[in-house]
Amino acid sequence: MVLSRPFRPVAGDVAATGRKGMISTSHPAATQAGLAALRRGGSAVDAYLAAAAVQTVVEPVMTTLAGTMMISVFDPVTHRSHAIGHLGSIPEAEDGDLDAAARLSGRTVVAPGWVRAAHTAWTRWGRLPWAELFAEALAAARHGFVVDPLLWGWAFEYRTAAARYPEGREIWYPDGYMFSVGDVLRQPALARTIEQLAEQGPDYFYEGDFAKKYVETAQRHGGRLTLDDMAASQVTETPLEPLELLGGYELHTTGSLFALLLNLSALAATDDLYTRMRIIEEAWHHGLADVKEGFRVREPAEMADAVSPETAARLLPQVLNGKPRPYEAMNLGTNAIVVVDEDGVVAHGTHSATSTPFGVGLTVDGVIVPRPMFMCADPVVPIPDGWSTSLLAVRNGQPVFAASSPSISALQNIYQNADNVLYRGVSAAESVRRPLFGSAQYPSRMPMVESTFGEDAIAEVERRGLGITRVSPWEPEMGSCQAVHFGADGTLYGVADPRRLGRAAGY
Repeated sequence: MVLSRPFRPVAGDVAATGRKGMISTSHPAATQAGLAALRRGGSAVDAYLAAAAVQTVVEPVMTTLAGTMMISVFDPVTHRSHAIGHLGSIPEAEDGDLDAAARLSGRTVVAPGWVRAAHTAWTRWGRLPWAELFAEALAAARHGFVVDPLLWGWAFEYRTAAARYPEGREIWYPDGYMFSVGDVLRQPALARTIEQLAEQGPDYFYEGDFAKKYVETAQRHGGRLTLDDMAASQVTETPLEPLELLGGYELHTTGSLFALLLNLSALAATDDLYTRMRIIEEAWHHGLADVKEGFRVREPAEMADAVSPETAARLLPQVLNGKPRPYEAMNLGTNAIVVVDEDGVVAHGTHSATSTPFGVGLTVDGVIVPRPMFMCADPVVPIPDGWSTSLLAVRNGQPVFAASSPSISALQNIYQNADNVLYRGVSAAESVRRPLFGSAQYPSRMPMVESTFGEDAIAEVERRGLGITRVSPWEPEMGSCQAVHFGADGTLYGVADPRRLGRAAGY
């Protein structure tokens, strides 16, 4: 039977050490698949993809083969990083002007990104055979896994979409009722798709039988996706320009906003709750400058200047003395992974439904069709320039700390943990056990704060006029820090955030 997620955090899963390889994911079965790939001589990218494939089976409310992928890879020989990504492609005939009815229709269906991005990354950095990467995912889909409370809770919250159509009812309501905690959930249709994807490669997904069914399903429900859209969708390959951090670090990330956050934190020289929350607010609004809709990408030189130590120094007085400035965020379903292989290659990133669980309820051959958050001409919430979900801090050419997180609070989660490790002398294992603050949940503009910060700290934030929403400890919407801290002696310290009951494992 596939490894199950525990009901409570397990100390040996939260923190692990190794000398050769390390992986951290939000599900023990995914971690086991990635670790097995490393032990078979696979690269960090092989391990990442093997783990990510398992997550499309055991964490279907967070990710799907029809979703997105963004993976960054650090080469220890060149000391450079590259990012491979595909967020999905809007159909050429779709203008994105969706009313309420259209947002529940096939018009939300885009050309998938996960498979094409995965294959591109594997072509460049993979060592194991493509089909081998899907072995554990295939077993999990075919033979099933035990449903844990976390999966059931999210699925129950979005149950109105899961079984709108017969294909969904067959999977999620196997005996006429929604699957429950402790059930063995099998997904035979998804198993058949994974088997064909493993054997035939991405052509099956974008031009073959699956693509035809995917397009037909979208069009039957009013969508505008075509086979030409599927075939034409492209992966983005980007060399990452290192960003300067105080303390002698450089940052390798697709999210330049992390550099501004950490530079502000280094200058503020405090980890009190109010100051950290104000740092997020000012950085968020700084990133929103000139952003009218969706994502905006600055040129490398402009981006480096916008988040530099000098820019942070100019913003610091506003952080320390200005009034609180709320911001908005939205819900996202995502998985995060960090992997280090025996050659010192680091792979980190996220793969996602970029959607509420189950999308609008459409399923094709066992694959959940997501409803991407960008499928509208005027997004509900603008995303600041530089927002992202993973980073790698490097000093003197050597990795120091790699972290990735899902959720609406990904930015806040990674910032707090990176700040703890890089600037506060806190071990990664201790850091992930500390209380967190996170994002607001749309339409609220009051960020979440775990009650375990204590009454004094929370009262001080409120006294200074920063509105918050108190939440229970270990809130999963705070994100899930999957991370590796690189010891000076070569030891790898992996951590998996207790909030999503994942597992770090090394050897």
